[in-house]
Amino acid sequence: MWILKVPKVEAEKTRKKLMKRGLFDDKWSIVEKDDFVLFPVKDKMKGAFQGNLPPRNRKLSPYERIKKILNVPVNIPDYWEKIGDVLLLPPFEGYEKYGYEVGLAFSKILRVKTVCIYFGVEGELREPNIEVIYGNDTETVHLENGIRYALDVSKIMFSSGNVEERIRMGKIDAHGEVVVDMFAGIGYFTLPVAKYAGAKRVYACEKNPVAFEYLRKNIELNRINNVIPLLGDNREVAPKRVADRVIMGYVRTEPFLEVAMQVLKEEGGVVHYHDTFTTEEKAWKPEENVKKYAQKHGFEAEFVYKRVIKSYAPHIWHIVVDAHLTPKD
Repeated sequence: MWILKVPKVEAEKTRKKLMKRGLFDDKWSIVEKDDFVLFPVKDKMKGAFQGNLPPRNRKLSPYERIKKILNVPVNIPDYWEKIGDVLLLPPFEGYEKYGYEVGLAFSKILRVKTVCIYFGVEGELREPNIEVIYGNDTETVHLENGIRYALDVSKIMFSSGNVEERIRMGKIDAHGEVVVDMFAGIGYFTLPVAKYAGAKRVYACEKNPVAFEYLRKNIELNRINNVIPLLGDNREVAPKRVADRVIMGYVRTEPFLEVAMQVLKEEGGVVHYHDTFTTEEKAWKPEENVKKYAQKHGFEAEFVYKRVIKSYAPHIWHIVVDAHLTPKD
């Protein structure tokens, strides 16, 4: 093997440089010797010499451990989504024949009770399309940021891609505010705002009866007493002219901006507007959509936050903008 010998004072700088350039050979250990550090490198380079270093005792990653115990002729996925003690895998070639064996291996290493193939969501209510390959119980409780979300992954979507936004909703300053969550689901944003952000009251609207029952369960599960769950279409059940803050945490929500403006107090407030946009639209259309409805209802819009939450589809992006709305003079 090739070894690079450097003084200790240069060791950290050298390590970073070798890692960045892909020259560090991680099969072998780094060794300190007197006032020097010996680095294993992949190829001959200036200052390197040939010699021997002890093998590196590297822990195998979960993926490597799964591959090690699995003895079937399939290329297993190297990414997955763990929701509570249920695992979602993307479809892979051979799952129809070897699904149980693959699911069993994932179950052992990742300590989950059920493993499913996830094909995406369908319909207006975004119901998951899954196939269980190991286990049978798809109901679970997912712990995130100190909040417990009970759900059934065969009936309710839970996106790990939205985790930063759920955490952000718990960090906003909503002390003493009345909040209306127009698309509450099982409480994705309702629960962080109610538990951590200081909201006086949160009206949580949800039209999917299954999601609504989990919303009620999660309010109780987290011992939250400042949420009022409302079953039905937000266009019918959302209270008007009560909100200091409106959350629109869904997609294809542009038509619902009309409702958001009606829900806000006459003196205005903040709207968290989520929607999907093409690559060409994302720089300008979120703001334009809000401005259009704000002007119609006599508000001025100031945009205080914007972020791409995730890629929704090829060249389609899930974006959130926060707009502070005030009455026109």
